[in-house]
Amino acid sequence: MRIETDLPQAVYDIALKMRARDFEELEAVSHMSTREDLARLLSDRYGSRDDVFAVGLDGKPIAICGLIELRPNVLSLLFFATDEFSSIALPLTKYVERELFAPRIAAGVHRIECASMSSYRAVHNWIETLGLSFESTIRKCGKAGQDFDYYAWVAGADAPRTIN
Repeated sequence: MRIETDLPQAVYDIALKMRARDFEELEAVSHMSTREDLARLLSDRYGSRDDVFAVGLDGKPIAICGLIELRPNVLSLLFFATDEFSSIALPLTKYVERELFAPRIAAGVHRIECASMSSYRAVHNWIETLGLSFESTIRKCGKAGQDFDYYAWVAGADAPRTIN
């Protein structure tokens, strides 16, 4: 696994090839309805941020990940990937916990949260592996009335997990 350096292009390329469920989830909370339009939107929105990164394997971009500050010391987890995610899942999970979560928690972050379409159980398992806990379901959160589940790691309530 390696960090990709051309972030705008990597965001676009990964968004074009993202897993079907990732597309369904992100399309549900945007004005876009095609992969191409959504890829352009995501590249414009996240391609030049310093809190977002792309990872790949053997020169092929696979996943976008980021921790976006919502409020002081409150971060939102951004993630989408191609069908090749399983090839980097374990090293990326370790990287997120050690290099993203741990230093920010040590610096005073007291909440890391994310939202995911309620029906997307496979990604919920990964979110829980990262140490975030289910908080609530927000009804009719998506543009077509899809429900979304909110997950969070909260200082004092959840111990940070470490995957060895």
